[in-house]
Amino acid sequence: MGTVTKDLVDPFDLVHDFFSPENNWNLKTDEEGKPILKNFGDIRNKAQEIAYNQMMNVGKMFSLKPLPMGIMTTGVASIGNRTIRSLINEFKMKSTLAGFGDYTVKDIAEKVLEFINGYYQPEFLEWKSKPYSELMIGGYGKQGPFPTIFRILVHKNKVEATFAEGALFGIAFGGQMQEIQRIVFGIDSSNRVKLLIQVGELFDKYRKILQEFLKERQVSVELPSFQDYKDDLYLFRDWDLDGFDADWGDFSEQNAIECVNFFVEIMIKSQQFSSRLPTVGGNVHIGLITQEEGFKFISREEYIHEGYSTIVEV
Repeated sequence: MGTVTKDLVDPFDLVHDFFSPENNWNLKTDEEGKPILKNFGDIRNKAQEIAYNQMMNVGKMFSLKPLPMGIMTTGVASIGNRTIRSLINEFKMKSTLAGFGDYTVKDIAEKVLEFINGYYQPEFLEWKSKPYSELMIGGYGKQGPFPTIFRILVHKNKVEATFAEGALFGIAFGGQMQEIQRIVFGIDSSNRVKLLIQVGELFDKYRKILQEFLKERQVSVELPSFQDYKDDLYLFRDWDLDGFDADWGDFSEQNAIECVNFFVEIMIKSQQFSSRLPTVGGNVHIGLITQEEGFKFISREEYIHEGYSTIVEV
């Protein structure tokens, strides 16, 4: 499924926090008489990512044969009148992939970024906030027994590794992944932010309690705020929630296939039964990359019309 989303705000979500029904719906103020609504960010933080357009059967995973690599995409499905799929196919035709010599996955990732940027940058040159566009490339370089995965962040014009230096195996996600993150890491990105905000609010509330406590005892001292020590009081410093425990390096290929399907089905089912419009769904495509055989689809790729099907060669 391909989904176009927008960050939208329901005006009634703002009423409780920022407006006072007792005061003719004027802005609420704090203890000093200043409006609680400080800036645009206060409204932006109330926004939700809402799907407003969808397309089924969108191709998001592509082979880079003859190289033993594959690419998965998330974010914008097209740049101008060119789909990401067509750009990757053009890159394969123009780049003579077999002639790259002693290449690494990172080398190819940087070449893909350079090629895609030739279309992306002119198209979105005047945009203040460039649309999100990410490609994840994985596979094997010319030398070495281990595969690697890199994120190609087109909107940031950078390539970055998915795993910490020295980590040979792991699991990496792109696109919609909240429910998967909760299982693997014990928490997802949005809830992590909410926890950090809550910690800051509790510290500031405790500061006010202490300030009043000292004032009643005629102790004149201004206690520092949470912001003054935010880094020292960071909640996730050397600590995290329990998550999914797996020895990724010990997985057989079949284990890996079933694990990937398990995670994707979690996202699909959780959104199927949620109160919001699903942004994950449709047919699940799974690919496998080995050093010996390169990229191949595990799910059969085919075109279907009125009971007839044609297998798609990749």
